[in-house]
Amino acid sequence: MRISILQDSLASGVNLVSKYTSNKGQLPILANILITAEKTGVTLTATNLETGIRVNIGGKVDIEGSTTVSAKNFAEFISSLPLSSVELSFKDEKLKIKSGSSQATLATIAATEFPIVPNLSGEPIKIDGVLIKQIASEVAFAAAADESRPVLTGVRFAKTDKKLLVVATDGFRLSRKEILSTENFSLSTVLILPSHTIQDLSRVVEEGEVNMYLMSQNNQVIFDTGKTQIISRILEGNFPDVDKIIPKEFRTQVTVDRSELLRAVRAASIFARESNNIVKFIIHNSSLIIQATGGQTGESESSIEAEATGDELQISFNYKYVVDFLNSAGGESITMKFNESTTPAVFVPEKDESLIHLIMPVRI
Repeated sequence: MRISILQDSLASGVNLVSKYTSNKGQLPILANILITAEKTGVTLTATNLETGIRVNIGGKVDIEGSTTVSAKNFAEFISSLPLSSVELSFKDEKLKIKSGSSQATLATIAATEFPIVPNLSGEPIKIDGVLIKQIASEVAFAAAADESRPVLTGVRFAKTDKKLLVVATDGFRLSRKEILSTENFSLSTVLILPSHTIQDLSRVVEEGEVNMYLMSQNNQVIFDTGKTQIISRILEGNFPDVDKIIPKEFRTQVTVDRSELLRAVRAASIFARESNNIVKFIIHNSSLIIQATGGQTGESESSIEAEATGDELQISFNYKYVVDFLNSAGGESITMKFNESTTPAVFVPEKDESLIHLIMPVRI
């Protein structure tokens, strides 16, 4: 194998795929990047067996071939090189790197030891790149980080008639987005994908469509952006029936400025950190009062003008959940809907009934 490629293209590709490597001691090959040189160009591949990535970085290929090299060492050396052409050559189980007056030789592991990463096959499902970014920012963040219930670490996609319902929940909050006009999204079954896959995809997707390939034989999915492919497993399990959780009627409704609410909750969080992250919302007359008390630091209170209807109410939340939603939501105002201090509250962004966010209150 002998190839030439620009340093910035190589460094960008290596840094991207390195995030998908793993340092599991029992499988040292997972800490390596697979470098494949073919007539069509150079491809970098990495996998941690849960997710994987394949990136085409172009380059001039003089001799075809493939090998694997430590992602950490390779990335660090490539980043130290000047912005010029880099030559990679493979001989006697070593990868030689040369650029100007700098050169290095790295140990390799044979490409045949690298796990099989599936190639594209079948008919793709086309998804708009903008939609992927919306799902990542508005829904995926609500998935669980704890692996104790793997299905809750995923985002659920379900097609009904001409609507696509996308949901994520960690058991304490949930986000559900209803997407209309999805004729091109020919999903025929419920699909649960890891939330980090959606978030990773949103970072590499550009304008235009993304092709999604369902690999039912190995329970995987591949997203193809043209230059980059992200490979992910499909999650299995019983996802909660969120429609039964979301209230249909409410006794109290409050609309406030989103940025003002975010500012008030962030101020309260300074004190809430000493009391299990609890902030109290008090709806009184035409005001929303945000309170928090800390054992050592003291206490805070902020009052926001609000358009309120229905009963007065006091309800407490984990401030982190409120901040996460406010950071993800668009629009200038937020409408909050309540029943009692012990029942879920629903948050809806201005002029966007397609997105519903639910947060469970904290009992104090």
